[in-house]
Amino acid sequence: MKGIGHCVNRILDGDDCVASGQSTQRRNYLLGVLNSVFIQLSMNLSHPSLVLSVFVRALGGSNMLIGLLPAIRFGMWFLPQFLVAGWVQTRRRKLPLAVALEIFRASVYGTLALMAYTLGRSHPTLALLLFFGLFTSTRLTAGIGGLVRLDIIGKIIPSARRASFFATRNMWGGVVVFCAGFLVRYMLDDTRGPAFPINFTLLLGLSCGLFLVATLVLSRIKEPPASGLPPRHSFREQLARAPEMLKRDPSLRRYLLARILLSMTRLSEPFYPVFALDVLGAPASMMGFYLSAMTLAGVLSNLLWQRVGRARGTRFLVKSASLLTVLVPVLAVALPWLLRRLGFTVAEYGLLPAYLFTTVFVVAGSSNSGRDVGLTALLLDTAPAEERPSYIGLVNTVLGFVNFLPILAGAVVDRVGFQPIFFTAAALLLLGYLVMLGWRPAGESRQPETL
Repeated sequence: MKGIGHCVNRILDGDDCVASGQSTQRRNYLLGVLNSVFIQLSMNLSHPSLVLSVFVRALGGSNMLIGLLPAIRFGMWFLPQFLVAGWVQTRRRKLPLAVALEIFRASVYGTLALMAYTLGRSHPTLALLLFFGLFTSTRLTAGIGGLVRLDIIGKIIPSARRASFFATRNMWGGVVVFCAGFLVRYMLDDTRGPAFPINFTLLLGLSCGLFLVATLVLSRIKEPPASGLPPRHSFREQLARAPEMLKRDPSLRRYLLARILLSMTRLSEPFYPVFALDVLGAPASMMGFYLSAMTLAGVLSNLLWQRVGRARGTRFLVKSASLLTVLVPVLAVALPWLLRRLGFTVAEYGLLPAYLFTTVFVVAGSSNSGRDVGLTALLLDTAPAEERPSYIGLVNTVLGFVNFLPILAGAVVDRVGFQPIFFTAAALLLLGYLVMLGWRPAGESRQPETL
């Protein structure tokens, strides 16, 4: 992977970016990683929670409108996927559709940049209205595009290399996202950065340009045509097929159950920073330190998860990461208790307990990376090739509803405190780990991976 920078230049010059005699599989692997890296960089330069929320506030938007951003971001991305999967999987080649969807997404971000520049100061209310309409459309497009791209990855990356592929793209994506944070910080700095609306115009414009580069890289992938295509299903027929798919395939049932249980990290994760503020006396400025620690842990841990996936297989990787995930909410409760028992109180040691609490975010970043890498690869192993989009869409649509759980958890925290939610999350995550034991999907490779 050390030739990524040189490879990008060769791609943009029209070169195949592979030495003579290298396989199409190796070429597709590299291009798939590059495509994901550019997408992650583009998305984080206009991050919905860290950048667009500030943009909405600058346009005069209320807290309610800012609260809509995560619902649109995740809901519009996850929920429609199963409905469109019945149409997507009837296409012999998915790459032209993926390219078209990415071009549309890039054009929306270009329009947002132009809108910020022309309407940001003169007509902020109109800009807000247009922003939410365009943002909703791009999340729908991104969700369908994500479904299509994952299906393409399932076609071009063999089972034995999928865990390595996802770990590699997450590692390099994490590196560029970490670096992008410094640019975002400069752009949004009131004293040193560009003034409003130039700052958001530049960030959204950069996102547009990087989406176009990602699309160019994507278009260079060589996708084999699908064989044995299933019949096309309407939205209504696709909904009716969901119970049938679950009844027919025990591997899908078990995977979906495990995925739901392992998604219970969403019950506790949003409250770790608040817990540090309220219980350990951490200042608000320390949230940036926690975020950096979690991001860096996620990036570096991908080196470990890549080796684990190669040596022991995807299922072992998922089990290891899942067991580590169980530890996170337990640590969040046990670490402050242990510090108090040892006499490390906030009154005597100031911010030391808050800094030691960084351990929770380091473990969370590492376990999240491994779990996401393994579960995504395992989903592709579980799904039959001809039904892959429907399997991906069904799982993601169900998970879309899981994203609303923190709202319920927040109400519980207000009544009974943090610890019951943390212990509940730990118990459900442990059940998710137990569901994974003794199970091997039919499509999983049984041989150690060789490059």
